[in-house]
Amino acid sequence: MDEKKRSIICASKQASKQASKQASKRIDWIDFGKGFTIFLVVFGHVVLGLYESKHFLASNNWLWFLVQATYIFHIPVFFALSGYFFKPLNSFKDYGIYVLNKTLQLGVPYIFYNIIQYVLQSLGGNTVRNPARLVDLFTIYRAPLGVSWFLYVLWGIFLFLGFLSIRIKAKKQLFGISLLTLFLVSFFPNDLMLIQRVGLWSSVFLFGNLLRDVSFKKVGIWLSNLSVMILGYLGIWYQFDFENRISYYLPKAWGIIYFISVLFAFIMFANFPFKRMYHYFLKYGESSLVIYILHAPIVSVTRIILLKLGITDVLLHIISGLLAGWFGSLLAIYLLNKIPYVDFIFYPAKYIRFSKK
Repeated sequence: MDEKKRSIICASKQASKQASKQASKRIDWIDFGKGFTIFLVVFGHVVLGLYESKHFLASNNWLWFLVQATYIFHIPVFFALSGYFFKPLNSFKDYGIYVLNKTLQLGVPYIFYNIIQYVLQSLGGNTVRNPARLVDLFTIYRAPLGVSWFLYVLWGIFLFLGFLSIRIKAKKQLFGISLLTLFLVSFFPNDLMLIQRVGLWSSVFLFGNLLRDVSFKKVGIWLSNLSVMILGYLGIWYQFDFENRISYYLPKAWGIIYFISVLFAFIMFANFPFKRMYHYFLKYGESSLVIYILHAPIVSVTRIILLKLGITDVLLHIISGLLAGWFGSLLAIYLLNKIPYVDFIFYPAKYIRFSKK
């Protein structure tokens, strides 16, 4: 083999290694993003629960501000992270298998959460603000309980965009259609959660997919400008619409903040400077679904117990709820790894997967 061929092969190998490294890095920051964002989800539910309990009226204003600041960020970013790896389908046969797999993957944890939510609310009695009835458990096909709406809507987005992608492969065209659905549900809202929220969140989901092909230079300038936009948004909201939280149903023009938050998050995650914090949340990115499902009942039970004990210090509630919700979920993850097959509840696709014959 002559020298020229050797150099070409070496260059090819180097390029392949570099590409592999870059791919690994990208996946790493996505997992970090999921871990960091799910921590914010836990925090957001702790603070919202305290506000809605009406036991901390003296702290209402700053609790409400924290709720708004968290809610413009965590769920939009989660939808965008979920869309990051979305790929078009090739045929209707592929779509049928895709529907089965997504229904299994999201449906089993969805049903499990709703059962747990109903049982805990039944046990909570008068301490529960809006207790679920047995009939509610049988109508989760159209009205999810608690935080499980995210899984329900994510399933709808996968089915909707998967179907469109059979014929429409171009990301920008798909994104354009998702913006059209956003326009339609914004001006012609309806009471069917699946249609309304799939119409709303599909564009955020695909925005995450579009950002996969974008690289940012002058990261500091981008983050500074986006930070100013987010702070400006919060300032305008505080002055003119403080009584209303950002809507996950009909945000109207306020919804532009979702795209700004996602852009800020993706740039920050990919360039996060604090390595110890990065590696800590990176570990739990893959387990974000488990934390999402388990933290809400843990947080609720913690708040109820503290109130029954007569503890009304709001900071103690925030710290206790956050620690219980986070580390309680991590303990559950540890136990899941020790007990065979129990993780089927959260990862059914690990045991069952539909494929072409």
